[in-house]
Amino acid sequence: MKKVIRFILLTTFIIVGVSGFAQKPQPVYSVVRQVQDFDWYEAQAKAWKQEIDNGTTNPMAWVYWNEANRMAAIFGDREKWESKLGDYFVPKETILESAEKHIPNTFEYYYLKTKAAWEMWEMDDKGFEYYLFKAQEIRPYDDLLFSWLLNHYMIKNDKANIELVCKKWYESNEIPQDILTTLYNMLISLEENAVLLVYGDNDTYPAWVLQNAKNIRPDVLIINISFARATEWAYGTSIFKEIGIKPLNNENDITNEQVFKHLVENLKNRPLYVSAFVGEEIYKEYSNKMYFTGLAFKYSPIPFDNLAVLRDNVENKFLLDFLKQRFHNSYAQSAANRMNGSYLPAFLQLYKHYKQTGENDKAKKIKELATTVAQNSEVTEWLNYFEK
Repeated sequence: MKKVIRFILLTTFIIVGVSGFAQKPQPVYSVVRQVQDFDWYEAQAKAWKQEIDNGTTNPMAWVYWNEANRMAAIFGDREKWESKLGDYFVPKETILESAEKHIPNTFEYYYLKTKAAWEMWEMDDKGFEYYLFKAQEIRPYDDLLFSWLLNHYMIKNDKANIELVCKKWYESNEIPQDILTTLYNMLISLEENAVLLVYGDNDTYPAWVLQNAKNIRPDVLIINISFARATEWAYGTSIFKEIGIKPLNNENDITNEQVFKHLVENLKNRPLYVSAFVGEEIYKEYSNKMYFTGLAFKYSPIPFDNLAVLRDNVENKFLLDFLKQRFHNSYAQSAANRMNGSYLPAFLQLYKHYKQTGENDKAKKIKELATTVAQNSEVTEWLNYFEK
């Protein structure tokens, strides 16, 4: 069953929709918000490069051109992207040079430089922080800046500004409601004073926003694994001191697996959970001690009835009506739909349990909900795990 759960959780995020070959420029977003295929990103790279060649005055053209290249290379087909390098598919340095020439001193230019500096680990006074604040001077709390501002204040462990940015982000309505609700469900299902390990954008930022903007589960310590590895940052040392354990040894490069092992070996009197969206390789050494509870895995050296916990979470704690029907539109619905697929493993376990215990009405309802979710998440082949 654990293999089935992991397969479902992974396929939820790696399947991309087939889109038509776009002919005119459209906004291009990270897969954190929209999921497209390689051909779509290629068409958009062409379209936005053509706009630039035609002398556009829209500075977002460079942002979208850059994002089309990033998504095609990172989440599309890197070899294919590299084979087509030349005019519209280009290294980021080429885009930055073009932006510096055509849109210097604009918000968009500073935003592109902010991202590039973070990726290159240029954190000095002429790197990430410098360009981030130059962009913020122009548009203080733009949607494009929220994650970067939160990164900055998190690594500094600046709690006042962390709270401020989270409140601004929540007020902006930029994070899709589906994603916020899923992270609410994850948080609300944890034991008191739990430590929760997260990894990706969509299980990290929404959780921080809910805690700091809505005061939801302030007792839970949310640790981003990548940030915890950076012992040169205030975050990488203070986060462990907060739970009374020694910081990680920074003599060598720290791996994600070492972060988890460090917590297992040193964390006392607080339950340890890992977000279901974290790759299982991080806790592979302890896989026989990981128990699925609906949207997270609990580490427990002592066996316990996780099915009872999972059932209570789904039946009594999770907010699930949004999976049945929604009454809002979001530019990020494709990403939200795929994240909604994370409920399917829990639904499958409950369906099998209901069938075994003769609770046929509940089995029927959970299968109907699972079918709706699978269809919206474009993983209908997954439904083969249910009985015919």
